[in-house]
Amino acid sequence: MKRLSAGTGVSLRILIVLVILSVTDRTGFGVATLLAALWHECGHLLAARLMHIPLRNMQIDFTGARLEIGGRMLGFGEEWMLAAAGPTASLFGGALAGLFWEVLPVSLYFSAASLLLGILNLLPVRSFDGGRMLECMLSRFLSVRLLDRTMQLISFLFLFLLWATAAYFLIRVGNGISLFFFSLCLFLRFLENDFS
Repeated sequence: MKRLSAGTGVSLRILIVLVILSVTDRTGFGVATLLAALWHECGHLLAARLMHIPLRNMQIDFTGARLEIGGRMLGFGEEWMLAAAGPTASLFGGALAGLFWEVLPVSLYFSAASLLLGILNLLPVRSFDGGRMLECMLSRFLSVRLLDRTMQLISFLFLFLLWATAAYFLIRVGNGISLFFFSLCLFLRFLENDFS
């Protein structure tokens, strides 16, 4: 597999968050979450390698990494498997790390972050792995226009439900401010991109 191009990069906002997190995170949960996200992305990279899919570029932002395929178009099955590899790595890694929480307490944080990341990424939202998987399956049966409208509606509904759930936990339980803002940012970004 060829190396990723010079276009590979991390946004400045992510670097700032990493610096702040490394200075302020005394629990280890933030670092464990970053390791869980890295593990998730390694699942995608391993799948691309195993399927001999050349990668041209990778960009990392708040919602994860974007891989740009080089050289050829992917078939529906290849696209589905590439998308499924991240959540599979997250769920497997989270389950495995959970077995060692008594020996290595920080593994509980990694386990929780990996499991949550895997489940979140399976939501059928267009910018998530689950959305890509659903889009691959539906593209065999729907026209491009109907597929776009269907994915737009499904993504809207699930992002709204995610935001509403986060708002409920914030109001009812008094916890989950980060999930609330994360889901709000995803929802607003979706509205900006899909309805502008």
